[in-house]
Amino acid sequence: MSDINILFNTLQDSLTKNEFVKLTLSKPLRKSEGLLNVYMRLFLVDGKQIFQFKYRYKTQELYKQFTFVEALVEIEKLLMETFRAGTLFTLSEDLLILISKKKMISYRYNAPSFKNHLPDIALQSNVD
Repeated sequence: MSDINILFNTLQDSLTKNEFVKLTLSKPLRKSEGLLNVYMRLFLVDGKQIFQFKYRYKTQELYKQFTFVEALVEIEKLLMETFRAGTLFTLSEDLLILISKKKMISYRYNAPSFKNHLPDIALQSNVD
């Protein structure tokens, strides 16, 4: 059995190498709750790394910002409680994480989907 630290170590490594593109969480456990996807992007604000999460619902999008440690806690919570899949996109490889009904974690490495970083956009404010 693998654990979620493989995802976190790969994420940390991609940040260190400046290869991080984005993280997508998908395949919700219960579509009836309305949360379809969560997208995480990295922004530099006053020289500090800020991770913006976009929570995509059927009828709206909510944004929240986290520090790196807070982002790791949020990712683990979302993967264990809300989603069955996540994809970490980096410039060197994509890492797919799959969570089974019994909370078993498996990984698959794929060729990179992106050749360049995503363009920077204005960081949106918190919406709770």
